[in-house]
Formats: sequence, structure tokens, C-alpha cells
Amino acid sequence: MGHDADVIDESGLLAAVDGSFARTRRGLAQWPAPHPDRLPHDEEYERLLDTAKWRIIGARAEAWLIELVGAGVARVESNPVLSWRETPGPLIMRSDRVVPRAPGALPLIVAHSRIGDVDDAGVVLGVGEPAECVAWFPTCGCDACDTGSQDELDRLDAHILGIVSGRFRLLTDGVREVIAIGDTLPSTSGRFDRRDIDAALANPDGWSELSGAS
Repeated sequence: MGHDADVIDESGLLAAVDGSFARTRRGLAQWPAPHPDRLPHDEEYERLLDTAKWRIIGARAEAWLIELVGAGVARVESNPVLSWRETPGPLIMRSDRVVPRAPGALPLIVAHSRIGDVDDAGVVLGVGEPAECVAWFPTCGCDACDTGSQDELDRLDAHILGIVSGRFRLLTDGVREVIAIGDTLPSTSGRFDRRDIDAALANPDGWSELSGAS
């Protein structure tokens, strides 16, 4: 979303987001992995003892919006009328659209979703117009799938940084899909082996690609 990919200071941007996050989290606490040395118990699946704790993900997303606007590289539209190519899995309650100032950059959708009985506990990211759903955070939210807050915060950072730096690619052949974001391992849907993924990313002939400038 910057004016030139070469001038984006990614470490500086992350440091600025950290500074805003100290304010936007408003006392929301992080937590360690609840079961680092064991498998989840059966009763932890589909159980959500403290759904509101996930609001810390939204606080991190809010910090990103503050810094992108503050850097002058984007503006934010609150509660825009959105069109999704496919309706995201989570129930979306409200959204912001981050409109980049750089030509050719992709609009970023930051939506807040319901988990359990908390309306703004989750975050959904989308790109483009109409919006393609990229990911949602947390992936599940139940007590069994909880690996601690830092994992989800890091995953959110990796996705947003990859999109705003122009290192996001979505490839589809109508049946299969590959999403590559920055340095993270590509995610896929459909039947693949590793060679198929590498070949598609190296030579996307025959694939429809959605990507944008920094």
C-alpha cells in the first residue's frame, strides 16, 4: 500500500503497530498455550470458556488501521457496503475497508466476527473488490484449538504485512486455490501435492491470479 515496495520499512511499521497496540488492547490480556505438553481433552472441543479474550485480535487489527492511516498510505471506510465473492464462514458483524493510496494496490477488508455470544471476538480479512476472504482469526476459537494468543497475533501480522507490502497472491483454477502471503507457508484448498503448489507459484499460466502492488 506504500508508494514503492522498496521504501517500506517493515520492521518500523511493525514497531509502530506495537506502539498503537499497547493502547488499543485496553487492558486485554495475552495468554500462553493452555496445553503445550498434552493433547486437548475431549471436553475442550467445541467448548469456549472465555470467548471475549479473542477480542485482543481485533485490538491488534485496530492498531494496524491506525498506523496505515497515520503513515498516509491508506484511508479507512467504516461499515462500507461490501460484496464478497463467497460468504465467509464466520458471522460478520461490522467491517472496515482500508483503501490504499498507491495505484494497483489491493483494498484490505478488516471485518469483526462473532464467536460464541461475543459479536466482535474474531477478525476476518479480505482483499479486492468484490472481496476475497483470505483468512479468519482465530481459526477456530474453541478451547481445544487454542494455542495461545501470540500464535494468532503473529498470524494476523503476517497476513496484513504480506498484503500491504504487495507480497500477497491468490491463484485459482476454478477448482483449486493457493494463497501465498509473504514468507508464510502457502495455504491451499483442493487436491495438491507440494510440486503442484511450487509449479503454480513459479508459473501461473492457466491460473487466475489476484495480487496487488505495495
